Amino acid sequence: MTINRAIFTRLAFLAALLLFSALPVSAQVKGMWVVRYSLTSPASVKKIVRSARQAGITDLFVQFFAKGEAYYNSQNLPTAACVSKDFDPLALMLKECKAGGIRMHAWINVYFIWSSEADPRDKRHVYYKGKGWFAADSEGRSLKDYSQKELGRKGLEGVYLSPASPEVKQYLRELVREILFKYDVDGIHLDYVRYGNLNYSYDLSSRNAFYSQYKVDPMAFFTGDPGLKPYWDTWYQWRMYNISDLVSQLKMDIVKFNPWVKLSAAVKPDPDEARAGFGQDWPNWLLNRWVDFVVLMNYSKDTQTVLKLARKSVRYQGAGQVYVGLGAWRDSMEGILEKTRELRRAGINDIVLFSYDGLAQRGISFEELKDRGF
Repeated sequence: MTINRAIFTRLAFLAALLLFSALPVSAQVKGMWVVRYSLTSPASVKKIVRSARQAGITDLFVQFFAKGEAYYNSQNLPTAACVSKDFDPLALMLKECKAGGIRMHAWINVYFIWSSEADPRDKRHVYYKGKGWFAADSEGRSLKDYSQKELGRKGLEGVYLSPASPEVKQYLRELVREILFKYDVDGIHLDYVRYGNLNYSYDLSSRNAFYSQYKVDPMAFFTGDPGLKPYWDTWYQWRMYNISDLVSQLKMDIVKFNPWVKLSAAVKPDPDEARAGFGQDWPNWLLNRWVDFVVLMNYSKDTQTVLKLARKSVRYQGAGQVYVGLGAWRDSMEGILEKTRELRRAGINDIVLFSYDGLAQRGISFEELKDRGF
């Protein structure tokens, strides 16, 4: 049992189309994530870029879409409270980065869209879409029906959209297209481009789509019918395909409209865990050039753990590149620098710090980071 051959034919065509767009090898990427909470005013945006220059940062990954709200002047989406006619955080950040010689990647949360007991204030929010838009558990219960405490006990950040929903895919493609059409960004950076975990993939969109292809309702797997056992692997692969299909479609849109823009993703640092637990087959995205690079969320405070996962992951570096994201928000200056040195000794030079906000709040000097070898 295999996924529809026509799907793979289309994806293979896309891979061939992307041969010209491989990311050129740079001397060294020094990146930093910037969480949306810092995008509150023109002064704060200018301070971020000034601090990044002090640290010798080459790339900023700035969160402009999170929890279903845009931190830019969107015509289609609800906007964050700080966005006004006089202040568009994305436009100003882009202007400042270009003036400072820094590449700016628009960071968007993909499937994770809400995490509050209160409902969103704007009725245009994706939270108010139909039931088929949202991930559900193995009893068919939508994540929208969970309390925040329940979600936390299940290890979930909040409410996730269903990767199998055609409406969700279209919604996300239109979101990215709006940024591409309105802003001259250097990259689109995907976060939460995965399931909350694979136990939450039994929504109606997933069940109906899988049944239409294989004549098996995934809910039937829990009946213990031995005749359905061969379909388990198909179900596993099919769910991974849904995530990969969105990534490939976004890349196709970028190549069509703004081919100089790089597509990247923040990913689970262990490729085996990423696939088995979250349907995030990022090694295959690199192989097929659906992303130009991934950034490992390699946040352990233990240097040897960081190094071990980084070495394991860079083996998948092929057509794309693997950057290592460090959990700098909870590390010391010495810890950050030690990890940086060990990674570079291992030939891993492209490093991204999470995050500007965490470093600034703890008073870590950006200039000192640069002076001491970051």
